[in-house]
Amino acid sequence: MNLSDISPNVYPTTILKECKTGLCLFGAGFYGANDAIHMHNANMKKITVIDFDAKKIQVMKEMYPAKDVFLVSDVTEWVPNTASAGVLTWDIVSVDAPTNMFEWVRDNFDTIATLANKYLVVTMYSDLAHGVADFCDNLDVELVDRMNRSQNGLIELLVFSCLR
Repeated sequence: MNLSDISPNVYPTTILKECKTGLCLFGAGFYGANDAIHMHNANMKKITVIDFDAKKIQVMKEMYPAKDVFLVSDVTEWVPNTASAGVLTWDIVSVDAPTNMFEWVRDNFDTIATLANKYLVVTMYSDLAHGVADFCDNLDVELVDRMNRSQNGLIELLVFSCLR
């Protein structure tokens, strides 16, 4: 498998021109077709992919440029540890969690948001998406776009701009 075999999914590619670094949480699903491939195609300086699927991470290491970072880790542990250290941030953070993790993403949205300098892109069930958008008033992010991610309209891609 190589990068030309990846069929990119819907993504807010226009914002990537403002970004040099990207973090893809749960990023190995579909070998980055939902996020990492778009960052690669935008010639971003560095892409970091975190996922617990070691086999897919290994395949991605072989497909993507050596400058990119691929870590096998449990996102639910990695995110709070990295955020609490307060050292690492990325211009854009993309969260493409499996559907059984959408509630974890919603419940940890504020922590995830601290990792993003410019944009935060989150895949979410439409009904949960409304809840996330509602509490953003208390955070340093603003919902700037919603994109339909599924044919049945049940999953959305939420695009937030960071206000700090």
